[in-house]
Amino acid sequence: MKLKYKFVVREVAGKSVAVAVGEDNRNFNGMIKLNETGEFIFKLLQGDGSSLEDICAALMKQYDIDEGTAKDAAEGFIGQLSGAGIIEE
Repeated sequence: MKLKYKFVVREVAGKSVAVAVGEDNRNFNGMIKLNETGEFIFKLLQGDGSSLEDICAALMKQYDIDEGTAKDAAEGFIGQLSGAGIIEE
């Protein structure tokens, strides 16, 4: 899965946010606030994207967490992005 639109991730007032750029800003006009884990997952989804398994493995390595915790975090965040219509398979 990957992001449907091109985004840039920037720090604004000490918080990470993602904003669609170029023509994609017409299709997704808004800003996504990201915590540290959300930013990590979001960056994995940019470009060619990643599978849920790849994201979970990366989360386990990055944060030294178990598979269940990684899967819960990944599925929760990806679910929010899917609900916003910005994920494609």
